[in-house]
Amino acid sequence: MDNRIQSKHLRKYFVSLNFRADSSLSKKIDGFKKRYDPKYRQRAFAHMSLLRPFEISLSEKNSLIDELKEELDTFFFGHTSLKLGFCGVGVFQHKRSNVVFLRPDFSEDLSHCHELVTDICKSFIPLNIKYRPNAFQFLPLGYFDDNESLISVMDQAKLEFSKTGELSIDSINLYEQINGQWNKVETLIEFENSHDTFLQLQV
Repeated sequence: MDNRIQSKHLRKYFVSLNFRADSSLSKKIDGFKKRYDPKYRQRAFAHMSLLRPFEISLSEKNSLIDELKEELDTFFFGHTSLKLGFCGVGVFQHKRSNVVFLRPDFSEDLSHCHELVTDICKSFIPLNIKYRPNAFQFLPLGYFDDNESLISVMDQAKLEFSKTGELSIDSINLYEQINGQWNKVETLIEFENSHDTFLQLQV
């Protein structure tokens, strides 16, 4: 697909996997974030971005939504449930914060979904906008400015998430940044509810 016409009216978007909040692992993640993440209230909902936020023309939003929905409906035709596994804890520096995160373990289907969504979104970015994708995707457990507290938080995260688990995916959604706040603008696809599992595997 050719890149779209450039526009002065740009908005930031990202596509996320949103998880069921009532599963055991989801509750465990939420409890950890409540105790340790100083910015918990800003990032309380259980989600994981499929790609780094990107900018497109506001006039192209509906076209982006239509294409994502059509492709995801086709890709996941016949899927009634979907899960994402996690396998370990990591940390990296983002601007002035250290991000503690869970490492996703993508299935073959989710790997292809990630590539599909990334390619579609990138095709809408104007030619004059430089876009650098993330080296990897992750589920944040918290953002920390203090290096001293980071050490104890990492130790606790490794202890609490020492086993591999899965989260049930509730939906895939598009978010838009408006006045500095991220707002869900469209549910691209939804999956039926399914019970989560917690695998007894050592990391």
